[in-house]
Amino acid sequence: MRFAARTIAIAAAAVTVLTAGAAQAATDSDDAVRARVAQVAAYEKAPCNGAPTSADSADATKLNGVLTQGLKDSMTAYRVSCARAVIDAVQKRGLDERAAVIAITTTIVESTIENISEKVDHSSLGLFQQLDDYGTAAQRLNPSWATNEFLNRMETRFPNGSWRTADIGEVCQRVQVSAYPDRYDKQTLDAQRIVDELSGPGAVTVQIYGALSDGRLTYSTINSQTGDRTKTLASSASIGFVPKTLAALNSNTLLVTSPAGQLYRVDIVTNKNSLTFSTLTPLGGGWTHDMLTYDGHGHLYGIADGKLISYVVSRPKPAESQIGGRVEIGAGFTMRTIAGTGDDWVLGISTTGVLRSYHVAADYSWTGVTLADRWSTFDRIVSPGYGLYYAQTRDGALYRYFDHNPYDLNGSDIEGFGTDPVDTHGWTQIQLSAVPLVG
Repeated sequence: MRFAARTIAIAAAAVTVLTAGAAQAATDSDDAVRARVAQVAAYEKAPCNGAPTSADSADATKLNGVLTQGLKDSMTAYRVSCARAVIDAVQKRGLDERAAVIAITTTIVESTIENISEKVDHSSLGLFQQLDDYGTAAQRLNPSWATNEFLNRMETRFPNGSWRTADIGEVCQRVQVSAYPDRYDKQTLDAQRIVDELSGPGAVTVQIYGALSDGRLTYSTINSQTGDRTKTLASSASIGFVPKTLAALNSNTLLVTSPAGQLYRVDIVTNKNSLTFSTLTPLGGGWTHDMLTYDGHGHLYGIADGKLISYVVSRPKPAESQIGGRVEIGAGFTMRTIAGTGDDWVLGISTTGVLRSYHVAADYSWTGVTLADRWSTFDRIVSPGYGLYYAQTRDGALYRYFDHNPYDLNGSDIEGFGTDPVDTHGWTQIQLSAVPLVG
């Protein structure tokens, strides 16, 4: 699964109009990266994402056919595993394609996308060659931690999302403070190609919880790559009422509300060969929402009387006091279903049958756009993140979609699999919620 490749075409067109001086700078940058490849070959390295896989080898072969800059003909299964770990960390944070390109550009120049585990350049370690003041050696050699620390500093130095429009080389340089600031900009085309090839979670198990009209719960798993449903379980016991809303916090914790507005936590005991749960934990009353969803990053969103409302969830298994920070985001949200798709991102289908995407900023202002029309056949939509969308029709079918960039407020890159749905019937749940794919 990939981001849309339109940025590659734009970048490639830009390369053809380089001035003589810029062309020489690009060549110098490529030569520096190639020299770094030879240099890094002698260094000790740490794994990035476990041992490289056959899929990593296949992607390395593909990339060696398209890379044209400093890493031309130099991608290996190991480098692919490291790039995948960086991109995965960016996506789990809920940031978009540009953030991944910035991070990969930085690692191309700093380490040739290798997790260098010996201090050969002052105290630098890891993919981003971070110094001692960043963190411990173990932290800097953890690709997820290192990437997030890079992104932390990027967002600090470029507040209010200004990194989205700043020159990529400038962003890299202001974070890294390199003695060679001109090298980053000249590697962005290959960074874009790597992100396009590797972005997305690959084949993962999507977990979807549901509730039936008799109060029993269901648990289903789906292979994200093939769309095949691999398991469905139904509990023998009812939760004691027909839930008005259901939101999965993680693989073993659900939130449900009763028709009377009582919020409960449902702790799943097992979902392996049967589906069982503990006695429900009450979390307070007044929850008269029409729908709830969790974004996987500590934010619970609900709609009540057309108002979008956010809450902060501070524990994986929250007590009543650990769901708070209620803020009314805005009114006029006439939705039939919503789903959290990333950090402060909400997807929904309106009562008029259009697919909408919303982003809530740190100051609780929001941006919303229509991604697609003619979604009126769907009663519910769920998403585990990563641009994976699953929509349930009123006659019990479940269709799947992939948004190549779920954070661009543009629906032109949503890929549908209408001829290959998960199921054409059988999804009779009155509530559905996907477990967020976050670490």
